[in-house]
Amino acid sequence: MNAFILALFQRKHKLKSTTLFQVLIGRQTSSVLCYAYFNDLLPYFRSFPELSENDFQQRLQTLTKQGWLQAVPLELHYYEITTKKPKEETPTFSHLNYFRFGKKEKEVWRLIQLLVQVASYLGKSKEYLPIESSPYSLARMRYFVRQHKAVLRATIYEELTVLLQALEKEQADFLSQSFTGHQQNGLAFFQLLPEAYQAFPQDKFYVSNSLHAFFSELEQHQEFLLYQFVADLFAENRNKSAVSSIQRFQEGMTLAQISQQRRLKQGTLHDHMIEWAISDEQFPFQAFLSAEQYDRLQQLPANSWQYPYRTLHLPPEISFFELRLYQIQEKRGTKC
Repeated sequence: MNAFILALFQRKHKLKSTTLFQVLIGRQTSSVLCYAYFNDLLPYFRSFPELSENDFQQRLQTLTKQGWLQAVPLELHYYEITTKKPKEETPTFSHLNYFRFGKKEKEVWRLIQLLVQVASYLGKSKEYLPIESSPYSLARMRYFVRQHKAVLRATIYEELTVLLQALEKEQADFLSQSFTGHQQNGLAFFQLLPEAYQAFPQDKFYVSNSLHAFFSELEQHQEFLLYQFVADLFAENRNKSAVSSIQRFQEGMTLAQISQQRRLKQGTLHDHMIEWAISDEQFPFQAFLSAEQYDRLQQLPANSWQYPYRTLHLPPEISFFELRLYQIQEKRGTKC
């Protein structure tokens, strides 16, 4: 765990410890989400929801005593890496996306495994023990099978083939060996982990990296039965209140109307819109920022999110909310 924390600092050099902790446990506020987004930490958002602040601070102190980190002078709670070089590189997991998939990754994968098992046995045998014993999951499965029984077995096989072929071979092999079906007993992830990834948290990241790669590909095929079976769980990864606000805005309501109808403060709605902007590359920035505001905002220095707000000297007609939207668009590289 200490090596992972150090790796985050190596990527960004300097980080605010209090906010980094909130990113790792997944505190769902716009300020924390923006910090994660601007510092390329979004893939790790909510990666350690049970991490205690005391444990985290102790690890920072240990890394400081060992000479890997040092407190930044005159900047409260900020730490930076020292010139001391690590003995070994921390593995990079390029498909991690805890922000998008982490909250429900285990439940989604378990349901996919169950669907694969049922499809495999369909028409061959009724004598098997389902890998899932939850009454809700089994009832959900029975309903889904009744809807698609005629095509389920062949369709799931075809969909899995498409999805696994789109992954890296190592990931595809890792995930496919965990499936249980007719004349095949799947292995647990801990049995399949390569030796180099047996220790925590590398074991956790290796599994999640493979799952998130699969889920990301699955989301590109929303017509698949596999996607339709778990779509509602994918939706539960998102902030439900934010989703409700976004839906109303897309239906044509103004922020003022949404605020009145949902009895939400303006700041809360702004948080919802910022979360939407961060998570959706198709976010309609032009609906919130006028041409005049763009002209003024484009006078800011490049990478403006790296500057303290007070040093940007923005006029009062440009709100902090509008600044953040501009900076999200700037970071994404899609400025008008």
